[in-house]
Amino acid sequence: MKRSRCVLLLAAFLLLAVQGRAQQGATSDAANGIAFFKGTFGEALAKAKQENKPLFVDFYAVWCVPCKKMAKTVFTQEEVGKYFNEHFISLQLDAEKGENVEIARNYKVAAYPTVAFIAPDGKALSVNTGAMDKDELMEAAKIVAGERVSFEELYNKYKADNSDLDVQQQLLLKAPSFLQAQEGMEADKWVTRLQKLYKNYIAAKAPLKLINENDYKIILTLEGDEDKEHKQYVIDLINDHLDDWTKAVGKAPSYYIVEANDLFAEDLAKDGNAKYKEYVEKVKNQYAKAYGVVGLKGITPYEKSRLYFDALYNLYKNKDVDGYVKAMQIYFGKMEGNLRSADYGKAAQNLYMAAGKSLKSKDHEVAIQWAEKALAQEDAVMDRVNYMVMIGDSYRELKNYAKAREFYNQAFAETLRLENMEMPQAMLQGAIKQKLSTLELLEK
Repeated sequence: MKRSRCVLLLAAFLLLAVQGRAQQGATSDAANGIAFFKGTFGEALAKAKQENKPLFVDFYAVWCVPCKKMAKTVFTQEEVGKYFNEHFISLQLDAEKGENVEIARNYKVAAYPTVAFIAPDGKALSVNTGAMDKDELMEAAKIVAGERVSFEELYNKYKADNSDLDVQQQLLLKAPSFLQAQEGMEADKWVTRLQKLYKNYIAAKAPLKLINENDYKIILTLEGDEDKEHKQYVIDLINDHLDDWTKAVGKAPSYYIVEANDLFAEDLAKDGNAKYKEYVEKVKNQYAKAYGVVGLKGITPYEKSRLYFDALYNLYKNKDVDGYVKAMQIYFGKMEGNLRSADYGKAAQNLYMAAGKSLKSKDHEVAIQWAEKALAQEDAVMDRVNYMVMIGDSYRELKNYAKAREFYNQAFAETLRLENMEMPQAMLQGAIKQKLSTLELLEK
């Protein structure tokens, strides 16, 4: 059974942690760039109907660094402005403000930046998540405007000749933005089709014809975690020709191997499955060259992996909290100089996840120490809130309600720094208020 890797407060942490840090507004102000409509989404859509043009919407968040970069470096370019001003009604929406929250949800906006092309009747034509450069944005716009081959047209070409790998590559590169614009059964149909196409494409080009930037991008966006057997196949394809991959795209493929192998080992260790050791052994054998990019000081990647995953397995399999704490103290000592705040936070989190209510007072004291070390080194608001709540939870279990209240209140105060993130701020504050209410009942 696969467990959540980052819990304790809200699932919102997972989404927000990968999206960016605090930033000021994302608007384009260059005279030669895109002339964004000043008004609501409904008003912009009405204008799009009146002029019979698609609507281009930049869904941004005020704290999103990539949003800010696109607004300043892409939307302001003369070529982009000329084309968009002629072919689209353009609008920028703060997706976390007022009625825009529901509009963003309707178009399945889950991360920022997301840019969408919308028909005058409101139907999504193309939804693209992630920062785009000028060429990528222009390509997406020209497909919508009918000046480039559409996804459906490409698919028809593929059906007519399913041996044309160039057409398949174009299809798979466009697949993420196309899929995001689909809904319901139509989306399910296309997912099934494209999963099959993707696997056949990988098999047809493996191993050497895959070694290029476009195919690496396809692997990153379409190779999920659900089919672990296929992911292992892809990892080994890359690893077997790692030098060639490195020449083509740099160190990224090595990090891809490391992350995937660590994830396999972690899932097995948390499931109490001793097969995790097979993945640990790969660190010093099969994947040694890939792990060499990590650049640890004073400890080898193999020793690091063995110490950490052995401790994790013992905790989840045997509920041996004492053994886990001792093993992690050794791990922290060996990893000195390589540690991040998240390492301490994750160690404390695993105590809660694996042992929960069975933790003893001394275990909560250790969890507090680790979480406080994580807190002392962390600047990101969401992570700080998470660590403060973890500490508060441990003090609550220690029946030190005054300290628990102190940290819950600190966590609440920290959320006030999220003033431009109305929805996640409200969710976090609601969860903390509930903990404070529970504390009041315990104090009576």
